Amino acid sequence: MDVNGDGKLDVLSGSYSRMEESMAGLFQVLYGEGDGKFRKAEVLHGTDGAPLIIPTEGDDIDRICTRPFAVDLDGDGKLDIVSGNFAGTFFLFKGEGEGKFAPSATPLVDSAGAPLRVEMHSDPFFVDWDGDGDLDLLSGSAAGGAFLALNTGSKTAPKFAAFRALLNPAGYGHGGDGESVVPDDSKVVKPAASTRVWAADVNADGKLDLLVGDSVTLILPKEGVSLEAARKEYAALMERQAGIWPRFEEGKEPSEEEMEAAMEKYQELEKEFEKVVERRNTGYVWAYHQK
Repeated sequence: MDVNGDGKLDVLSGSYSRMEESMAGLFQVLYGEGDGKFRKAEVLHGTDGAPLIIPTEGDDIDRICTRPFAVDLDGDGKLDIVSGNFAGTFFLFKGEGEGKFAPSATPLVDSAGAPLRVEMHSDPFFVDWDGDGDLDLLSGSAAGGAFLALNTGSKTAPKFAAFRALLNPAGYGHGGDGESVVPDDSKVVKPAASTRVWAADVNADGKLDLLVGDSVTLILPKEGVSLEAARKEYAALMERQAGIWPRFEEGKEPSEEEMEAAMEKYQELEKEFEKVVERRNTGYVWAYHQK
């Protein structure tokens, strides 16, 4: 998108968290110089000169893992930023034109006044999903799935219905056939967790299609280890792993020495896992075509 309106495409990115001061996911922009070249990334500031930061009334963790989407949400000809976050909510930074944004953000709410929310890691994508001329909101989530909040207002005064699932979340398990250890990815038949969504007419039939990316951890038998043996040994190792951590009791936390000892046991156990299984972190893109 052209963030600063100079006719050159820019790259806008969120981030996990800054390392100094309180936790906060900042926004970074790589301003385009033309001919496919970009300047070094720089933090995006509001009109007050301070970095744009999602507000929070609770834990700082609510404002990390920013996922911005640049869009003219209210049809005034100025680009706005809507960002997702760790907590699964959505915040609007109003655009003031020429790459300038209001320093304070407001939450997006549904028609009942409740914050629009998915189960962690909200990922906004705006598109006219129902073809009525205004922008609707799509999102994935940490638990998977794809969610739609229809704009029940207008192009210049958006209002959103509560989210409904276009695709039910798969949860946080591994991709596969229900077993922790799988022979390959042949049993991965639907999106898993950490979904990201996009809408486009992929097959050129005049209807928007839904694209869903996910994150999958395949746990495969180590070369030379049978599937049956890997599943048996993996289950035994997981049981041992669950027993190494000290208990957190009310009014009493484990000491630093106890936690260090548990971490040493955990690292040793990881070496045993590596003899039995291979953890392969991957992901897929799934296309759902509208009928």
